[in-house]
Amino acid sequence: MTGPSVGTLVRLKLTLLRNGLRRSPWQIVAFVLSAVWAAGLVFAVGAGLVALRFAGMDVAGPVVVGVGTLVVLGWALVPLVAFGVDETLDPGRFATLGIPRRRLVPGLLLAGLVGMPGVATALLAAAAVVTFSRSAGATLLAVPALAIAVLTAVAASRATTTAAAAVLRRRRTRDVLAILSGVLLVGLGPAVNIAVERAGGGLADLGRAAAAVAGWTPPGLGFAAAADAAAGHWTQALVRLVLAAAVLALVLLGWSAALGPAGTGPAVHTSAAGRADTRAHPLLDRLPATPAVAVASRCARYWRRDPRYLISAASLLVVPLLFVVLPASQGGTGSWPLVAGPVIAFVMGWSLHNDIAYDHSAFALHVTTGLRGRDDRAGRVLAALVWQLPVLLVVSVGGALLAGRADLLPAVLGAALASIGAALGVSSVASALVPYPAPAPGANPFQTPRGAGAATVAVQFGTSLATSLLAAPALVPAVLAHLGLTWAGWIALVLGLACAVAWPWLGIVQGGAVLDRRAPEVLARVGSS
Repeated sequence: MTGPSVGTLVRLKLTLLRNGLRRSPWQIVAFVLSAVWAAGLVFAVGAGLVALRFAGMDVAGPVVVGVGTLVVLGWALVPLVAFGVDETLDPGRFATLGIPRRRLVPGLLLAGLVGMPGVATALLAAAAVVTFSRSAGATLLAVPALAIAVLTAVAASRATTTAAAAVLRRRRTRDVLAILSGVLLVGLGPAVNIAVERAGGGLADLGRAAAAVAGWTPPGLGFAAAADAAAGHWTQALVRLVLAAAVLALVLLGWSAALGPAGTGPAVHTSAAGRADTRAHPLLDRLPATPAVAVASRCARYWRRDPRYLISAASLLVVPLLFVVLPASQGGTGSWPLVAGPVIAFVMGWSLHNDIAYDHSAFALHVTTGLRGRDDRAGRVLAALVWQLPVLLVVSVGGALLAGRADLLPAVLGAALASIGAALGVSSVASALVPYPAPAPGANPFQTPRGAGAATVAVQFGTSLATSLLAAPALVPAVLAHLGLTWAGWIALVLGLACAVAWPWLGIVQGGAVLDRRAPEVLARVGSS
């Protein structure tokens, strides 16, 4: 079978996106909000790129090369820790068609440009062409050079996530990579701060030197080729253009290889030891056998073994380090460690706002057995609390002691408890009311399933705002305590304890009622992703 043409796959992507908007009015609202945000970003950055057309190449070249290199790196690395990639055309869906990878990969590459991130990147690349339009020849070379850079960014995002999904099948490898990623993420900020501090008044020279190095790295070759042409360095421009094309070819080959022999992604292998491990949590194993505890036990195993949950948990544990290592690199931690507890509490509780979608088709068991929505909500909250609450306490107490402000410990604990309580309450309602597609069990944990892109932005923004508002009663006195009214910290602690009890309870009750009423719709939504 020869397989579909590239144009066919692009049209298929457009059709699927259009049909996705017809699913519900919320999809259209989310799409419009995302489009407005993307348009504002493109307009602001694009205007800056056009303005650089009238600046000297000693300024425009390093700026575009440096920023462009970071954009390509962002495409390659950000999906590994946030958002994932839009797999509207999941390669696994073509498994039965026998499409050769040499036809499938180019089609999926161009289809990857169809979407907010792809369109925004392409438009900004077009604005960069204007930046380098210093002559007819420079403009003609900038077009293919920047097109190659954009395609390399899209291909890199697919290649890294597909390869990482294959590596993460092994639990020991997942643990090692999570630790290394955390170390790199935490160490990046101090490294930049140290470099800037040493540069002193020569920050501009440091930027030019960094851009010169970036121009010879795979992510920066295309941008540097366009800059060389605009500066009249034609030999160097042609060399970098050829190297940029070679890098794109190698990334595509790597992506093709990561897709596996069938071109549909790495196979899933489950060890016998993994299948035999039925432990949940020492505390949950001792609780009475109730429906809520059964749900909690299953979810606890997810948190311990499922790559989708493990990636989320690993990224959470990096958060408190950012509030310690980054300030320390500037000469002292100050009061920043005090923020670590409330922030990680917020993120931990908020991470459950789409928890039900991770069940995928397995949620049908809840529907067919008549499980009460309240038991489902309570079980998920309990499974999260058995490991999140100890982390919250350790980070909050440690942050207060590290900052040398033990007197503010009540305020910190109050803010943290209010944050996790509000987040769990909001998540209990949101995951039943507005679930959006999530990667299926065994699928690439970094992909964003069809129809989830715009919905993800809208739901995440709404749940974050609601959580902040519900936690405010304890956050306000906590801030006042930090400003000098130490006694307000005890008010924050009392209100935080109240929020930690009231909001999850209310979320379980209301979210359970929503789930009882909408269980078939929820199953149709999460089971088809």
